[in-house]
Amino acid sequence: MHRFQSFVLALTACYFAFAWSVSAQNPALPVIPTNTFPVTSYGAVGDGQTMNTAAIQKTIDVASKAGGGIVLVPEGRFLTGPFLLASRINLHLASNAVILISDDMAKYPVTRERYQDCISITDAQDIEISGEGTIDGQGKAWWAAFEANHSMTHRPYMIKLSNCNRVRVHGVTLSNSPMFHLVPQNCTDVTIQRITIKSPSNAHNTDGIDPSGWNYLITDCTIDAGDDNIAVKPGSGRIPGDKNYTITNCRFLHGHGMSIGSGTSGGIEDLRVSNCSFDGTDSGIRIKTARERGGLLQNLTYENLTMTAVKNPIYIIDWYPERYAPKDPATEKAEPVTDHTPINKNIIIRNVTATNCSTAGTIRGLPEAPVSDVTLSNVTISAKTGLKIYHAHGIRFADSKIEVESGKRLTLFDAEVADLE
Repeated sequence: MHRFQSFVLALTACYFAFAWSVSAQNPALPVIPTNTFPVTSYGAVGDGQTMNTAAIQKTIDVASKAGGGIVLVPEGRFLTGPFLLASRINLHLASNAVILISDDMAKYPVTRERYQDCISITDAQDIEISGEGTIDGQGKAWWAAFEANHSMTHRPYMIKLSNCNRVRVHGVTLSNSPMFHLVPQNCTDVTIQRITIKSPSNAHNTDGIDPSGWNYLITDCTIDAGDDNIAVKPGSGRIPGDKNYTITNCRFLHGHGMSIGSGTSGGIEDLRVSNCSFDGTDSGIRIKTARERGGLLQNLTYENLTMTAVKNPIYIIDWYPERYAPKDPATEKAEPVTDHTPINKNIIIRNVTATNCSTAGTIRGLPEAPVSDVTLSNVTISAKTGLKIYHAHGIRFADSKIEVESGKRLTLFDAEVADLE
């Protein structure tokens, strides 16, 4: 009987693992009526000068009252201040359509020391943003203001979707956001496909996509940003723990790479990043967290990745920002483990080629909570300097090699490492 119960439990665990995998690859899509509501039918003018906030908001409100539908932005340049989406709405940008976000800060209400986000919605379902057009955040004025005063009121995100179910964003180009571009926060069943995100490499905090929640598919995107290309930010909402992320076939240009964090409270599991390329990013695989901001990160897989001229192909660090970390890990002192101690374990990195890199990277846990059970299989890194591994146990290399121009391939402290060629 005991053996049968064990079999049933194992079978049940396999079923749920399979279900999580399938749901991450195939999130439920939004269901939206096909009735079409052109913004120009409600007073919007695409001349790049007329302020269209009221007209766009009216179109969305009329469509919502009718039960939902397609809010069509036709060819033209439609200047607007911040506006709110609604459930069962597809904001569709036709080819050569531009939503031009106003850079007049006076147009943005301030609540709780934050400017209102440019396009936002909370507690909704069946949301879509689609088409071949562009949303241009005109962020230059915001970036200059932040450069002049880093304690300024919190800048707006371009698109923020909070506590939403069944979200799809596809086809569009997002450029020059005042701050983060696309933030689906604490959302479930999210599909992001074939979008392009562009901002200057020196535009502070212009992350590409900052997701949190359950059941994400992010695929076929090109992200060229001034901060994290993608940064999964677990623990940012009501759902305890983030789960089921598939990120595939994406191209990362300028930016800080494929990140988790910086805060990881609540944790994340079942994340798979595959078939992506990194060209000139600061990092490739990046996990950044710290004491009192951590959680359980486990069952993370990174596979079939190519990296060129990346500063840190592998950058897993529990001292963030790293400038606060002791230069000599031997001087670190263990602290009591709490619910907010970073725990990073069960990480697979396989079929990765990184060339012309500044360093091979860093894996750095904490003395009270080492990074554990990391397998690097068929990983080849060529870099100027080697890989630093501090406070890490169960680091296994299989058919992998690190080639360096100078110094040691590995610099170790309180680290258990096996089988590097």
